[in-house]
Amino acid sequence: MLAGTKPVKIRILSTTKDENGYQPTTEQRYTGQMLEKNGYNYVMYTDSSEDGFAGTKTTIKWDEQRVLILRSGALTHRQEFATGMVDESVYQTPYMEIPLVTTTNYLYTYFRKGKYHIDLDYTLAHSGALYGEMKLLIEIEPELPES
Repeated sequence: MLAGTKPVKIRILSTTKDENGYQPTTEQRYTGQMLEKNGYNYVMYTDSSEDGFAGTKTTIKWDEQRVLILRSGALTHRQEFATGMVDESVYQTPYMEIPLVTTTNYLYTYFRKGKYHIDLDYTLAHSGALYGEMKLLIEIEPELPES
């Protein structure tokens, strides 16, 4: 554990709209660590085996303008978001590399009622074809110390 980190609960809601319309929203929950440093917030957690990415470490770095999601382990990926930004990345698994293009339509980060929120709306394409319109809501709640 890094010095200065605090335990947090992380809730991620994701919805995809493909050519058939919106798919059901999926929800994932993790526990992790949070750190504030040099004007940025960082959250680190390890994916569970339920996701198929057992042991993959994920770091989310953000401020009011930009969000960066870094994954390493069973898969490697660096994805950056900022309103209007087009990000080209490679989603790398042990079996293949998938080139992705992410276009951020909307990004809003805020702290309300004791929770950090990252609200993203973006399109994802690969090999020149639209994969889907994505909505992602990440909630980070600092765990209160037990009394």
